[in-house]
Amino acid sequence: MTEHRALTQAELEANAQAFARVIERERATDVHAVLARVGSSWFAVPAARVLRVTRAVTPHRIPHRTHRALRGLANIDGEVAIVMDLASLCGFGWSPSGTGAARMIVVGERGAAWAFEADEVPGTVAGSAQDLLAAPLTVAASGAGFTKHLMPCATGHAGILDVDALLAACAEAVRA
Repeated sequence: MTEHRALTQAELEANAQAFARVIERERATDVHAVLARVGSSWFAVPAARVLRVTRAVTPHRIPHRTHRALRGLANIDGEVAIVMDLASLCGFGWSPSGTGAARMIVVGERGAAWAFEADEVPGTVAGSAQDLLAAPLTVAASGAGFTKHLMPCATGHAGILDVDALLAACAEAVRA
């Protein structure tokens, strides 16, 4: 029978720090996103940037604003949001399906919300940063640089949106 000795306080602290580093490293590589389909394209919006996903509502046109990507304003669950056409911003054609599966993805901050229509939002996906693929040149070049990586998912691969770049393009479109 082996004799067990009690760990010293220094050994306990060293072990706790070692385990904490492993957990922090694992958390740093986790990628959580909301999966959405716009036309035939699949996008992954970082979950930390999504305020809510709700049923699609018809936006109201903003007078004297004519940018092709600006759909208008909408009241989404009591909050006014500017609705943008993600397909137009990314450079491909699409029109809202208007089906029961259509959703709005609201991103940004409270009081400064932006909404994007999607044909469907099946849920969330999670993965490791190690599993991400660099977006092919054709994807990275199109979409105004909003997609830098592809995330494996049940539908194949979804382009992970750079929300900061997307929102900067939205703000520019509203000013146009």
